[in-house]
Amino acid sequence: MIKNNVETIIEGNKVVYKRYFDVSTELLFEVWSMPEHLSEWWGPDGFTLTTKRMDFINGGIWEFVMHGPDGHDSKNKIQFTDIKEPHYIYYKHLGDGEGDQDVHFESKIIFEKVEEGTNLIMEQIFPSKEELERVNGKYGAIEGAKQHIGNLAKYLETLK
Repeated sequence: MIKNNVETIIEGNKVVYKRYFDVSTELLFEVWSMPEHLSEWWGPDGFTLTTKRMDFINGGIWEFVMHGPDGHDSKNKIQFTDIKEPHYIYYKHLGDGEGDQDVHFESKIIFEKVEEGTNLIMEQIFPSKEELERVNGKYGAIEGAKQHIGNLAKYLETLK
């Protein structure tokens, strides 16, 4: 069983984050799939979220803005590529949808039932190892993802 800290594994162009949550697989899936939940926890420390539109279906698009603590807004566009409730959500991050943001990667969010809780396994796959290093250097992507999962944990505590 994965402990409450985020385990992080870097393998070439892929980063895998793992953490155990003492909640049902169904609840963990729900907070990843509904805008009203996502707005409460999505993003690194200090960020807030505004969803512009979300079609949570295979092939559907989620457009959102992340508002940074420094006042900078970042538009984002995600396309869901494969969803199987409550087991996984796969998506492609398409940048900002306008060609301005230069971050493209695929994510696999896997919800693994373990005893009374759930292991969250979040994989981010970049086009190359160099691209992962560039994005991490420019945006602090790996630390940001750890904070992202930490904010999820804090939000889940409010639902217990």
